[in-house]
Amino acid sequence: MTARGRSRYGSRVLLRPIGAHRTSGFSWIELMNFLSLAAVLTGLAMYGLGRYVRHAKTAEAIGSLAAIGQAAAGFYNDSDSTQPAGAPESAARAMRHFPPPSRASVPPDLASIRGKRYQSTLADWTPSPWRELHFSIPQPQFYAYSFDSTGNGTQGSATATAHGDLNGDGVTSTYVLTIAPDDKGSALVSPDLERIAPEE
Repeated sequence: MTARGRSRYGSRVLLRPIGAHRTSGFSWIELMNFLSLAAVLTGLAMYGLGRYVRHAKTAEAIGSLAAIGQAAAGFYNDSDSTQPAGAPESAARAMRHFPPPSRASVPPDLASIRGKRYQSTLADWTPSPWRELHFSIPQPQFYAYSFDSTGNGTQGSATATAHGDLNGDGVTSTYVLTIAPDDKGSALVSPDLERIAPEE
């Protein structure tokens, strides 16, 4: 049986059947499907967020090594200016060199960046080669940086290295950038950055 009536404005209104109950909400199956979908979407979002955070951290190493590499190449290319006046250009270029290697990384203990950041001080960046490279990191850092160099002239080469332990599991990630002179004696930064377990 269906109840009928009129609205106050005279139009007919069809009412729901008398005694009928309107159902609302979700069934158990619908609820379980919704929860499963929400769990999948949450997992994907957390995975994406984790990758974004790790990428933001690795960007520090990539940017810092690029800055060190450019500074090392500039130092090498200008180092013949210290040669005696009147020296032949070939002799001056043969004495081109990179800054001396670092005695220790900054920070020197990799435990200082194991799953956390290290706040360096000016004293960390005072020794060679950082002084010659005019390089320092004022903000807290995720990586430990070192520099190595050898040889003169076209036999010279240098490497800048960053070690990190982003997830704190004791397994380090490593980035290595090489700087070396070309056949004309001008230092160039390698376009290829070596990455070893970059997100560890």
